[in-house]
Amino acid sequence: MNEYLHHVPGRVRVRARLFRSESLERTQALRRLRAISGVRDLRLNEKAGSVTVFYDTSEITGETLLETLRRECPQATIPAEPVARPTTLPRTYQRPIAAEIGKVALNMLVSKGVSYSLSTLLRTRI
Repeated sequence: MNEYLHHVPGRVRVRARLFRSESLERTQALRRLRAISGVRDLRLNEKAGSVTVFYDTSEITGETLLETLRRECPQATIPAEPVARPTTLPRTYQRPIAAEIGKVALNMLVSKGVSYSLSTLLRTRI
């Protein structure tokens, strides 16, 4: 599976299974990417299976680079349409971090208070 991840002028990132492990195909694909006119640098993230291509916007446009990617490295191409990303985060991730910290702190205080109260009650009974 190949996936377009991110593009800003001067940098494009794509993901492909090809980039996950050392292979002759990966080496050849990276060599072809480096040979593209206007490509300044490549950054491979093997764990993520992605490659970030840094390019000179005065020599090549992003669209031309992506087309060249499709033509020169068929194993590492991106789909014709970028993968649609959800515009909003799932409800579970919309809570601010401060609210999560407060929730954890409150749970700790209540837990400590209950255990202290129970131990106090038990000591007075004995």
